[in-house]
Amino acid sequence: MPSLEQLLAQVGSHRDEMVEALSEMIRIPAIGPESGGSGELERSRYLRDILDHSKFDDVEMYDALDERVRLRLRPNIVARKKGRSDQTIWLVAHMDTVPPGDLNSWNTPPFSPRLVDGKLYGLGTEDNGQALIASMFAAETLMNMGVEFERSLGLVLVADEEAGNERGIQFLLKEGVFKPGDIMFVPDHGTPRGDEVEIAEKHILWLKFTVTGRQTHASRPDLGLNAMRVGSELITFLQDFLHRKYNARDALFNPDRSTFEPTKRLQTVGNVNTIPGEDIFYFDCRILPAYDVDAVRSDITAVLDIFEQKTGTKIKMETVQLTRSGPPSDLEGEGMKALRWAVQKVRGVEPRPVGIGGGTCANFFRLAGMNAYVWQTIDELAHTPNEYCVVDNLVDDAKVFAVVLAGLCCGSQFQA
Repeated sequence: MPSLEQLLAQVGSHRDEMVEALSEMIRIPAIGPESGGSGELERSRYLRDILDHSKFDDVEMYDALDERVRLRLRPNIVARKKGRSDQTIWLVAHMDTVPPGDLNSWNTPPFSPRLVDGKLYGLGTEDNGQALIASMFAAETLMNMGVEFERSLGLVLVADEEAGNERGIQFLLKEGVFKPGDIMFVPDHGTPRGDEVEIAEKHILWLKFTVTGRQTHASRPDLGLNAMRVGSELITFLQDFLHRKYNARDALFNPDRSTFEPTKRLQTVGNVNTIPGEDIFYFDCRILPAYDVDAVRSDITAVLDIFEQKTGTKIKMETVQLTRSGPPSDLEGEGMKALRWAVQKVRGVEPRPVGIGGGTCANFFRLAGMNAYVWQTIDELAHTPNEYCVVDNLVDDAKVFAVVLAGLCCGSQFQA
């Protein structure tokens, strides 16, 4: 009977291989078409080749249609190790990244990974490369220990996480990949100490506003209707009104309240001496689960009606994205207990449950009635220049996942 210490030592022995695998993956861009990229196809081929040489019983591709990319597909990889039970313990990570942004802000090229002082720099090293490689090596190491699997083990590498998940985890849910009773681990949120387990997420609502007035020469504002001025007044009013009305607090979340933030604004006119006849701007709303998103939209619509009557403009609101919050995962569930015990054993900390305003694949599992737990150890550098992953975190996270999988899939076959 192998011991957990032997399992942890085996995971640690793959340190250099993990760094090499992550480095090779980072060299392959995986930016979505909405950001000018060609998707995850080439990266998925690299990862599929690794998995084809692993001890998974089957590795399948689930390709979602996307007319915007080459071959018109967005690949999702599903690998399974069959156990005596069909109930599956899943590790879920995403292949895609955001674009690098301003290249002048990077000290090294974002697609040329560089190891410096125990940190591997490159685009997507922390989001979500660290989790992806740690999950793969955790699973492979456990499968090489020669133990029987009571429950099945699953690994999912998804596309399209950074832009709504329609062709990623939502597609796989519609395809029936997962079953009621499965337990999900989604390493896509964390802290430098690894002391948080995300169990809940806020509603996400993105809104686009178009204010239409009447363009004119800036010397004759009386002949026009300044859409930008009305838009600015509307932004200020909406921020104040929504924060005052939806002012509940929930200590599980940080921040502990709903937020309604103006973010993106399009250029109005290209010169100084023209009064704009159109103003387009966006709000990013992260709303506590206790509130009804439809009620928020109805309140905003009522405000727009008042502004139209008051100013004479026409105001259109469009919902760009709406992701409703699923119920929180079970704090006393088997998955939470296994993860908490593993984090304590490997990292020596007691992780606390939290809720977040960001969105992960876990929320879609919760909406489907499954428990999903989000944990990893990161310096929180997602979407920033000079992103890196700490190699010690990469290895220790793999150890945590290996212990979780050993406990849930292999039961009492490991000595504590």
